[in-house]
Amino acid sequence: VKKGCLKCDFKQILALLYHKIVAFRSKNDYILYCMKPVTEYQNFRVFIRDFYTERKVRSGFTWREFAREAGYSSPVFLKLVCDGTANLSDAGMERVAEAMGLVGVDLQYFRTLVRFNQEKDAAKKREIFKELRAITKENEITLVGEDQYDYYESWVNPVLREMAPYVSDSTPAQMADKLTFGAQAAEVKKALQLLQRVGLLNKTADGKYEQASKAITTGNLEFTSLSVREMHRQMGELAIRSLDEVPVDERNVSGMTFGVSEEAYQRITKEIADFRRRITAIAMQDTNENRIYRLNVQLFPLTKDLKKGGDNV
Repeated sequence: VKKGCLKCDFKQILALLYHKIVAFRSKNDYILYCMKPVTEYQNFRVFIRDFYTERKVRSGFTWREFAREAGYSSPVFLKLVCDGTANLSDAGMERVAEAMGLVGVDLQYFRTLVRFNQEKDAAKKREIFKELRAITKENEITLVGEDQYDYYESWVNPVLREMAPYVSDSTPAQMADKLTFGAQAAEVKKALQLLQRVGLLNKTADGKYEQASKAITTGNLEFTSLSVREMHRQMGELAIRSLDEVPVDERNVSGMTFGVSEEAYQRITKEIADFRRRITAIAMQDTNENRIYRLNVQLFPLTKDLKKGGDNV
């Protein structure tokens, strides 16, 4: 074989590889263009599955091909990741991101989102969420679920949403003084601004607060669930404080301890849901409100399953 032929073949191989790389990149760019941006996702597993689905619809893409492109020997590993039964390592996260063609802020957001979703510690998750907010803010991107997160982050927000229309003439400092457990005037002012920004409170031309009809729900948002848990913790702590700081005739605290089957547990949770609806109806029909109350409903196990893991004692 002549040396010139080898050189020619080498150039042809390089050209072929170049065109394959360009085609691969263009294909992924097109897929990402057809999808909503990764910055609108709150769960990286959902994003990966959506990417896979888009490619599968257009080219018969398989999990095996996806795994190979991301450098995994197991043909179903990425499916397990999407199903929530496997996690991505730092190296794996980089390979998957490259296989999907993520670059720039999309890559930065994806890396941080993987860390957020896979982190178990609530305090660490809150710190990572701050990183996600910083990424979107720096790039002028709206973070889905951000308003809900802010609303549920502090117990003061839902209280002021209910209280402000009744004390519109009060200053933030005066409103703070009306709270049973107290708050700083600056915290109240910040909460009022948040409630107006997200459309939960309106301020009329004469300076009065009106509760907007818009409802804010926890929905199925990964970010919101983090702050909702924090809200439950805060309200639980206030309930503990109420035992010492609120007169007995102004509170109602009770509890029961009992054994139940799974079937009974399901019946009880349904009764609780019906009970909450009845309480809501009573509150909605009331026309002479003079205080804001919080109703906490908790039902949780005090033992593990007594019929699993050995003989009954």
